[in-house]
Amino acid sequence: MEALFIVAGLVGFLVAWLWLVASSLRMGSRAVLLAVLLPLVTPFLRETDFPRLPRLLILLSLLCLGGGLFLLQQQQPERFQRLLSGQWQDAAPQGELQGTLMGQPFAPDRVYWRGDQLVFAETVGERTRRSLVVRFDRAQTLLQGTAIDLIPGDDGPWPEMVIQWYTGALSAPGLRRIAAGYSLSLSLSPQGNGSADMVVHLHLPAEHRTWLGGRVRLNERPAWLGRTRQSNQIPPPAPEPLPVPVTPQGWQEVSLLAVLDEPEHFVGQRLRLVTIAGREYEGVLKAVTTERRLVLSLPQGANQVDFQFQPLDIALIETQPRR
Repeated sequence: MEALFIVAGLVGFLVAWLWLVASSLRMGSRAVLLAVLLPLVTPFLRETDFPRLPRLLILLSLLCLGGGLFLLQQQQPERFQRLLSGQWQDAAPQGELQGTLMGQPFAPDRVYWRGDQLVFAETVGERTRRSLVVRFDRAQTLLQGTAIDLIPGDDGPWPEMVIQWYTGALSAPGLRRIAAGYSLSLSLSPQGNGSADMVVHLHLPAEHRTWLGGRVRLNERPAWLGRTRQSNQIPPPAPEPLPVPVTPQGWQEVSLLAVLDEPEHFVGQRLRLVTIAGREYEGVLKAVTTERRLVLSLPQGANQVDFQFQPLDIALIETQPRR
């Protein structure tokens, strides 16, 4: 609505201006210069030969233009500021996420994992203007490895898409949930300092007018990154041991402090970690960082993936004695 008022005001002013200039041609050079250079002054001149209708149209056009700008400032203050500064279009960020959400430009500036939910948020100050949340609460089996790919027609559980948007004080916020039928591709690669690079390609059905694509750096990698399907399976119950005293040859519990204080005795050994959340990881201890984090090398297909664990997240450490 505000755009219609602004366009109508500009068109009306242009028509009234041309009308005023054409009417002043028979009034002398002074009247022509006044109509060309100072058309906004003519509506306030009492004793003048300028026709009344074009001057009245100038006043109505100014009221229409001012009303449109007022509505724009109330409903979309960020666009009003760009209009005043001469930035007619949003600058598309290079190498970052960009797309549309419900037909509006969408460039999230905050991307993070909140538990099993992936959040894309576009903010203005402290306020969230638009957001898209991928909820894996009912599709946790997809959270493993380094990639997630879904296309319409795939079987199995689907994460739920929740999109929210807020257009201004005079419009109600919108909320929509999409359970399936979209295409989603997430590819993550671990980086140093606990971060990860993520490439996103998301296309919702056409009626939602929403898509998102690009690359983004996550300051904190998700906990599931690199998890294998075997680590989520419950091992079969071990047979009852014979009541014969034997030297323990399996897993032995060790002290976390011992590993942190004397890592040279454990580097290269196979360790089994159990986190506070109950997740189990098994691999070779590679190192203990200066931040006192345990670096565990886990098999990932034909490759090895290094994971870092903070001491506060570890509930149990077991090791296999060297032979």
